[in-house]
Amino acid sequence: MDLPADPVPELKVGRVIPEDVWAILCIFAEARGEPYEGMVAVGNVIRNRTSKRHFSDGTIVGTVCAPKQFSWMNDADGQRTRVLGACWDESTCRLAAKAWAESATVQLVGDALWYHADYVSPYWSKAGGMEFVRRIGRHLFYRRAKETHP
Repeated sequence: MDLPADPVPELKVGRVIPEDVWAILCIFAEARGEPYEGMVAVGNVIRNRTSKRHFSDGTIVGTVCAPKQFSWMNDADGQRTRVLGACWDESTCRLAAKAWAESATVQLVGDALWYHADYVSPYWSKAGGMEFVRRIGRHLFYRRAKETHP
């Protein structure tokens, strides 16, 4: 079987999976059982981490796929296949897309870089230098504590 020289001629530039789709998939995976506001907040964290290069190379895909940063990308998390097979006709997937777009202009968690579900207690959430921002649904959001100087 001979393959054409350019098997996909209409795709000339860009990622196979665009940056925005990685963010939408992450929101879908991490917050699909949360209220809409919680989906926007997860979008805020993705944007905050990307812009600050916090566990990120400064790209959305680099942020979302950084090792051990978002549970759906961890090797032991069984939902990755479900997420990567999501369809646009699923209402929650469309809602995640809307939340991602809204997270560009609506900031619900300030400069939060971390969050976790209320049924886990990660060591970092109790570490010095962490400040609780707010709770949305079952997610608790955190930022670096602001230093105060006398």
